Amino acid sequence: MPLSIFGKVLGASGRHTQVILITSMLLTLAATLVAAQKLIDLGKIATLQVHATRILERAIDVADQTDLILQKARSLETVPCSAEDLDQLRLLSFHSRFVRDVARLEQGGIACSAAWGRLSTPFALPAPHHAMASWRFWRDITSTPIGEVQSDMTAHGAMAVMAAPGAFDGVGFSDPEIKTLVLSRDGAYVFRSFGDVTRLLQAFRTQSLDELHKYAIAHCHAIRSICVVQSSPRSPLWSEARGLLAALVFLGIFAGAGIGLTLSGYLARRNSLAAQLKRAIDRNAIRVVYQPIRMLEDRRLVGVEALARWSDANGNNIPPDQFIALAERMGWLEALTRSVLRASFADLGERLRADAPFYVSVNVASEEIINSQFREFLEDLCREHRIPAHRVALEVTERSTADYVDLSLAFQALRDAGHMVMIDDFGT
Repeated sequence: MPLSIFGKVLGASGRHTQVILITSMLLTLAATLVAAQKLIDLGKIATLQVHATRILERAIDVADQTDLILQKARSLETVPCSAEDLDQLRLLSFHSRFVRDVARLEQGGIACSAAWGRLSTPFALPAPHHAMASWRFWRDITSTPIGEVQSDMTAHGAMAVMAAPGAFDGVGFSDPEIKTLVLSRDGAYVFRSFGDVTRLLQAFRTQSLDELHKYAIAHCHAIRSICVVQSSPRSPLWSEARGLLAALVFLGIFAGAGIGLTLSGYLARRNSLAAQLKRAIDRNAIRVVYQPIRMLEDRRLVGVEALARWSDANGNNIPPDQFIALAERMGWLEALTRSVLRASFADLGERLRADAPFYVSVNVASEEIINSQFREFLEDLCREHRIPAHRVALEVTERSTADYVDLSLAFQALRDAGHMVMIDDFGT
């Protein structure tokens, strides 16, 4: 639907409807954009989770192979650095995908290795970057006599394994914005990093990844002390795809307009005079006022007539001839009468139970008079409030369309019960 149609709808609507439509469109548009951004965020987090899982699986594979080779090398019974020993070390290295070299250590240096054979002088090693029991770890150190190749090295006792430089190739680092750490669970030692991870490492160590204002996750192995931490910049909705953003804007506006029109229609129905009257009747919110009835000869007060009064939601007094006629058209007249009777008995109960002659007169429709259920309701209400029947008069309008035979029988039944029955607006 073109925007021009919405413009015409807004122009033809009342101010109240315009406010609802505009508010609904803005709120729906905002909710649509927020939901779209949330989906983008979830997608980016899911991508990081996939990357982290693959990297963690590779890290575990590397660690498992390193442990296995170190275990096999330590169990060799050959003379250290002998020709036979070097052949066995080369065999271990050859069959490993993630190991570049296997070496024997003596006096803090490399005495021999599968790649370089026996060295005339042990190749000195720097202090390890991390040590744990009999395990030592080095990152990016020169571990060859020629000093051209750097690698990560793990040592256990007198045996050491150098990881292959490409051990983590092919695990999904196509996005240069993604920063990655492979480190111990306590963050004390970084096994491998990709990109500038200074802030990421600090956030992991202080458990404040959420404060990076980036997409950030930490994925740790269930058993081994190895974690993968990743982060990437947030992707605002407008940076993803302009076409998608435009489509979402239109969707939000159209959906909001539809919701607004539906809500406006509902409120219009809810605030209609009929709907307000129905709520007032259901909630016993009809007010009752009392018009005195006096004897002409001595002005003595002998009773009152109960008159229904009602104001709409805006506080406007609605004339009785309007809302009573409306209740009659909608089929709510008996409910309205019952509400007036309840209010009258509650207000005047003490006086109606007194000895002095005093009665209350209530207007009823002829259809209610001939309704046996209404007569039973009136009898029960009098019994409940302990009000004698002769203290309750019923006025029936002359404009009745009820069958006169039925009406006559109903009058007699009410008189037999003790009620006064009168004709209201006689002669109109």
